[in-house]
Amino acid sequence: MASDPCLQGSVAEETRRIRWFIAVAVLCVGIVGTFLFAVSLSPRGINWLEWLAIPLFSILFGWIGFSFVVATMGLFRLLRARTPKPDAVVGQAEEKPTAVLVPVYNESPADVFARVEAMVGGLGRDQAFDFFVLSDTNDSEVWLAEELAWSQLMDRLEELGDSKCNVYYRHRRENISRKAGNIADFCRRWSDPYDFMIVLDADSLLEPETMTEMVRRMRDDERLGILQVPPTPIGRESLFARLQQFAAAAYGPVFCEGFDAWAGEQGNYWGHNAIIRVEAFCDCCDLPVLPGQAPLGGEILSHDFVEASLLVRSGWKVKLANDLGGSYEECPTTLTDYAMRDQRWCQGNMQHSRLLLSEGFHPTSRLHFLSGVLAYASSPLWIVFTCLCIGGWFWEQAFETEGVSVVSRLGVSASAIQLGLFATAMAMLLIPKFYGYLATVARGRAWRFGGAFSMLGSVLFEIVMSVLLSPIMAILHTRFVVSTLRGRKVRWASQQRGEHGVTLGQAFRDYGVLSMLGIGITAAAFAWAPSWAVWFLPVTVGLILAVPLAMALASRSIGKMLARVHMLVIPQEVDVPDVYQIYAQSLLDQQKYWSSLPKTSMLEQMIEDPNYFHIHHGVVTASESQYAMTDSQRMRIRESSRKRSGANPISFSFDFSEVPDELRRSLLSDVDFLREMHVGKHAQPKRVAVAAG
Repeated sequence: MASDPCLQGSVAEETRRIRWFIAVAVLCVGIVGTFLFAVSLSPRGINWLEWLAIPLFSILFGWIGFSFVVATMGLFRLLRARTPKPDAVVGQAEEKPTAVLVPVYNESPADVFARVEAMVGGLGRDQAFDFFVLSDTNDSEVWLAEELAWSQLMDRLEELGDSKCNVYYRHRRENISRKAGNIADFCRRWSDPYDFMIVLDADSLLEPETMTEMVRRMRDDERLGILQVPPTPIGRESLFARLQQFAAAAYGPVFCEGFDAWAGEQGNYWGHNAIIRVEAFCDCCDLPVLPGQAPLGGEILSHDFVEASLLVRSGWKVKLANDLGGSYEECPTTLTDYAMRDQRWCQGNMQHSRLLLSEGFHPTSRLHFLSGVLAYASSPLWIVFTCLCIGGWFWEQAFETEGVSVVSRLGVSASAIQLGLFATAMAMLLIPKFYGYLATVARGRAWRFGGAFSMLGSVLFEIVMSVLLSPIMAILHTRFVVSTLRGRKVRWASQQRGEHGVTLGQAFRDYGVLSMLGIGITAAAFAWAPSWAVWFLPVTVGLILAVPLAMALASRSIGKMLARVHMLVIPQEVDVPDVYQIYAQSLLDQQKYWSSLPKTSMLEQMIEDPNYFHIHHGVVTASESQYAMTDSQRMRIRESSRKRSGANPISFSFDFSEVPDELRRSLLSDVDFLREMHVGKHAQPKRVAVAAG
């Protein structure tokens, strides 16, 4: 069923009006703020350092103003009466199934397949979804564990026999172009039977009703290319994770509504928890290779923004389903894990600066690119701006300024204007957090956060922690940006998803320099410019406390203690989603199973166990990833792994501990050599038995 053209026109017209309103509001905020800043700089004239600071202030103040205006728009939309979305329509038998892609790279197999099992288990018999676990894993032990976990899941689903869903597993021998290449490989080889594909991350969970509704919306709008469902982080217990989970649940709806208001049908794609029209994606999303060397050139790393922009350029809609819940993910549990992920994202987003002026992109897509760049580049800009202001002040003290005077007859001192600008900037940063609280209370949903009083306490606590963390993240982001601009490439490794604490030694190694920097800045401010010291305290306190903060943020005990007193509570803790309960039980069952396996390597178990060997053989063959090693490689493996049994002179066992992982990966793709080793392992004892008889 196609969408009503009249309705489409009215929606597009409303989006245009909102964009003009936001543009005018941000322009006014930027002009007024910049004028007042210039007026306040120096009654005796503006020196050259202060002239350099003015355009930076204009950019940064305008960027804060943009976020504030968008959040304000989001609040009004949330409080406005809205037509409830129609009930999800269960898929009919004649409809094509929808592919659900789960790209993985050295993830926990038990966790990945527990999530798949939870989603499959929640779907009814008439809901047709085919799950594809697309592995780019290059750790041979994890690769084999994935195959065993998949086989175990297939056995359990076969026993139940009440699901129409299929679960497929594919391992790619070469990790070409990372996740984007993984998805592209599926599209080239297996996408023909499917109209739509839901793309997930290894830590994603979707409720069955959400998946069905995503498909229904795609079927109802034939020009919809991507429908992105905002993911909500859940399931973690450390203090840092609980802060992220609460912020996403409490403030996320305000910003998502505001984002949707101005983005409209030229929205964005966040790489997972989204449904994509396969035909449109295959036709439009062949990613370009940027000229020049990595990290700013070469393969595009943050592919999601670019894929959305390519679809919009070709006339497809990319929309945000901000009214649709039931979309979940996990978040980093320590500050260091968060920073490592941010460094990868920083490098990918900085590449987008190369696309800002590229031909053919929609202006809204260019704004998405710019937003991604400024999410990281704003930190070094703030640091440069601060240094220019300090330098300008020292220049003014050292020299008589005879520059061009900025006339100020406002009857207000320069210090008062600067204090007002600082307070305004802080207000624009913090008020949107209270927007989230107001919207929640006004709609009668505060009970989902532990009650109105508990939620207010959580908001205030989260604000304090955000203020302490801001200077730490600003310095880290600055380091990431400078590192990228200097040409240093970041290795895109698998993420650390488990809960783990941080020792004093680890915290001091990672953040000791920041603590010493904070102490040094504070001491210098009190020694040379006591009037500046108070202004620097919001920055320096967080830096000084960086080491104990890193340790406290990683603590699960602190997170659990706050949960017991109803702090940082999220709705998914008050009413645990069914899909998460199924996942948690499945993960517990799988962990028990894995703990019962032999302690030998997965490779040795596969060669010795006929069933396991046939599972691996079938996966490699079906994935068309067979690869014959050279004779010299085979000889190296024979020499490194084969050892003679002391009890039986013609019986052999295998020990692969001395075989390099690169050779083990090659061995797993060489089905003929594997068969030789497997047959040899089982044939020799039989001959011994015959001879003894």
